[in-house]
Amino acid sequence: MTATPDSTAAAATAPSSTAGSKRPARILGLDGPRGFACLCVLAVHVGGHNSPVTVADYKLGLLGQGLIFFFALSGFLIFLPMVRRLFAGKPMPDNKSYAVHRILRVFPAYIVIFLFANFVMRAVFTENAAVAEEHFTDAGLGMITDPVTLLGNLTLVHSYVPSMLQTGINPSWSLTLELMFYIALPLLTGIAFYLARRTSISASVLVLIPVVVMFAIGVAGKLYTASRVEPSGITDPLLLDWGPNEVAVLSRSFFSLADNFTFGMAAAVIFVAVDTGVLTGWIAKNMRWWTGLAMLPVAAISLKLIDDNSRWQTTFVSLGSALLILFIIAPLARGERSKLAERADWKPLEYVGTISLSVYLWHFPVLIMVGRFGWMAGDSPVGMLWNFVVVTAVSVLFGTITYRLVEKPALMLARKYKSGK
Repeated sequence: MTATPDSTAAAATAPSSTAGSKRPARILGLDGPRGFACLCVLAVHVGGHNSPVTVADYKLGLLGQGLIFFFALSGFLIFLPMVRRLFAGKPMPDNKSYAVHRILRVFPAYIVIFLFANFVMRAVFTENAAVAEEHFTDAGLGMITDPVTLLGNLTLVHSYVPSMLQTGINPSWSLTLELMFYIALPLLTGIAFYLARRTSISASVLVLIPVVVMFAIGVAGKLYTASRVEPSGITDPLLLDWGPNEVAVLSRSFFSLADNFTFGMAAAVIFVAVDTGVLTGWIAKNMRWWTGLAMLPVAAISLKLIDDNSRWQTTFVSLGSALLILFIIAPLARGERSKLAERADWKPLEYVGTISLSVYLWHFPVLIMVGRFGWMAGDSPVGMLWNFVVVTAVSVLFGTITYRLVEKPALMLARKYKSGK
């Protein structure tokens, strides 16, 4: 979510094989993991609202890290075509077409779902969720009528205003973060393409400019955000992360989380470098092995940072996510078959991955509504499993409808705009 999960990117960014390239006709193995990550986020939200004791007892809050996988995957998929063009010596992709595609990817589905959740379901947060939310209740939920807050949510700028943070559809802050990534990426990548035309610097060096700059932004943002904690006078970790204050706004912003995209971007560079023969030898031939081994210490460090509630936890989870992406698709860069990628795209998970943006947006209003209907069970492992199944089924149903009636037509419109240029 995510991150907005781009359900078409895996196919759209993998053109057919051409002479001199071993690239596959389609990047397999990414839709299924996207769907699994979406369900993980859904599970932790369902559990957090209706089964908080079960979530705490079984450490199920870890499932929320699935959102960071979305960010890494966005970095990989959206940067990938830019990397390919830079390595091939081609001009930068058209920015107008890019902007139209990104806008139509996010806003049509989001606006339709938000308006329905707000005015029909009346199941959005009218005030900050970290302050207002109470387990098993509708506290803080209802219909936003304040025109400023309503406009802030419709335009996805609400996460920049302390009083509006965590209003509306609870997870929508991640869409705001994604939009900032969409804006920053062509600006930073444009520097690499500019230098490629005017200097003799290797493309394999220039392509790292947006990766390094974005990583530096994220590190600087984390350090600055940490420096604002003590002056804020806030000691509650929940409020520091999600409350209506400056520190929480910074913590959820691109300024602090830009580095979450960079490891996926770096994975795209490695993938294309292997695909084009720029990167050869042991690293290319044994990519699956070294990425698999690297995931072990990264996972251990991530777990420790999560347990410490460190703001650096997302950095290492993103690194682990990028390693996982390469682990799944490594053989594809060499023009080989990947059985793991084929199995990762298990049809049910692949389908959820395809409609994951809609499922991601629907699931919180849905869990509120099914609670109002009395369909939710108690705070126990069995009760949480039942709640998860019910919310998932309804969210997938609603997600299927909005994907087919809103998302897919919007994507087709974006493609027509591109083909008509």
